[in-house]
Parts: sequence; C-alpha cells; structure tokens
Amino acid sequence: MIPQTEDVAPDRADEGGAAPPAPAPKLSARRRLEGALFVTPAFLFQLSWGWYPLVMAFVISFTNARFRGPIEFTGLESYLRMWNDPLVGQAFKVTAIYTVLSIGLTFVIPIVVAILLMEMPRRHIRWMMLLWFLPLSGIASTLLFRYMFNAQYGLFQYVATEILRLDPQPFLNSGNQVLFWLVFPGILFFGPGLIYMATLQGIPASYYEAAEIEGAGFWRKIWTISLPRLRPVISMLLIFAVIGSSQVFEFPMIMTGGGPGGASRTVVMYLYDLLRSLRYADATALGVGLFLVTMVLVVIQRKFFREDPDQ
Repeated sequence: MIPQTEDVAPDRADEGGAAPPAPAPKLSARRRLEGALFVTPAFLFQLSWGWYPLVMAFVISFTNARFRGPIEFTGLESYLRMWNDPLVGQAFKVTAIYTVLSIGLTFVIPIVVAILLMEMPRRHIRWMMLLWFLPLSGIASTLLFRYMFNAQYGLFQYVATEILRLDPQPFLNSGNQVLFWLVFPGILFFGPGLIYMATLQGIPASYYEAAEIEGAGFWRKIWTISLPRLRPVISMLLIFAVIGSSQVFEFPMIMTGGGPGGASRTVVMYLYDLLRSLRYADATALGVGLFLVTMVLVVIQRKFFREDPDQ
C-alpha cells in the first residue's frame, strides 16, 4: 500500500481548485523611502499647481473677489448672475457647436484617413505622413489661416471665385459659417492622426492574414481588427479632444476676436472678457461651471466607451 500523506493541496489543485496566489514580496524600508522620495516632487507639483488652484477657484466663486478692498462671502450670487446672463448661454452654445464640429471633422475623419493610408505602399505612406503633419507653431499657423480666410485677398477666396466660379464667400465674416471655418484647419494639421497610424502599424500582420483565410473582406477586417485595436487610443484622444475643444481660446481669439456678433465667442473667451472687466468672482464661477460640464462629459465617456479591444 502507498502511504497516505496529510498534504492534499496538490490533489485539490489537480481537481480544479485554484491554487492561492503567492504573497507579494515585501519592500524593504529603503525601497519604500526611495519610492516616496521619487513621488514627493510630483505630488507637491500637482498639489500646488493642480488641486490648490482648483479648491481656491471654488472658494473665490462664493465671494466678491476684487483686486482691492475687503473680500466678503456672497454665496451663490456669482452663479446666479452667470445663470441669468444671456451671453453665458450663447457662449456655451458656441462652445458646444464648436466641440461637435471639432470632434466630427478633426477626430473621426483622421481615423478613416489613417486606416485608408495604411493600405498604400510603404513609400507613399511616409510622404503622406510628412504632408499631413507639417511642423508649424500654433501662432504661425493661425496667422497663416487668418490671411487665407481673408474675404478680399485670401487664398480661399481666390479658389472659391476664380477656380470654383462661386460667388464671393464671407468665410469668417458670416455668423453661420465662422465655426465651421475655424474647425476646418484642424483637418489639415491634426497631429494625433499620426498616433492612429503608429497604432495601426503595431497591429501584427498575422491578424489580417488569419482574417483573410477566414474569408473576411476589406471592411470586415477594419471593423473586427483595426477599429478594436484602435479603441484604447481613440478613448484617450477623445478625452483630450473634448477637454481641448471645450477650453478653446487662442485660435478663435486671434482669428475672429469672438465675432461676428459673438458667433465665435467661446466660454473661455467670455471668461477672459470678465477678467478684463475686473469681474473676478463671476469669471471664476463661469470657470467652475465649465469645469463641471467638462467633467460630466468625461465621466460619461469613460462610463460608456469600452477601451478593451478584446471586448
């Protein structure tokens, strides 16, 4: 007879029971101290330049913040003034339309273009990537497009009248067209499009070969392989796109100054006008409102957008 032993853990594991995970090794006191020293500068930087201004903004929005004189607690007066200000509603409407156009034109289109470019020969891809992303500074490209959109002698006016034989176009001088033309340059100078291409290049070719063996066509491969593998990158860039579009300031400020008639005045531009008028509490309350709206959009995106490419 084979002698019986009291150690039955291996038998239980063989029967299907999961073996308990090995305990994680404990870090020595020196390692913990080193980790704390490395983390402390980043924590202090985030605390002083991130959380402290955020908390102070909430506090200031409940006061009659002023450059000189005593500061008094005023409760929700600043928020009520902003709620009843018709220019605030117009600014949020403009920002919402700008965000939708920006995401629709400069976020979705580059995904499609990147997927189609990957079907081109390698040597053509390099040239297209170079032409797609020209290394221009933000101010330089803004001034360039400000000239190109000029209704009298701009390049786009020449194309519209001399080449396309259309009537003279108002471009940035039209309240109905101004937001579209402000978003349009982002299609040509959208750097994250390169991120899509880099992600697509990292997908193993064996995935597509296996799909072709199974009889998958071009669009089927895109739907089942390319887009799912792009999902984590799309999720991250979508958050950046929502935050950046809701806080846009420099480009419309230089291009139009908020005109015509406030048709391109975003929330941050109106906040800037409030600061110039020394209405600090109102400007802070408006900034807090924009922060809350943006945070809600980000939370909704994180809640309903799946990031795992295997789901």
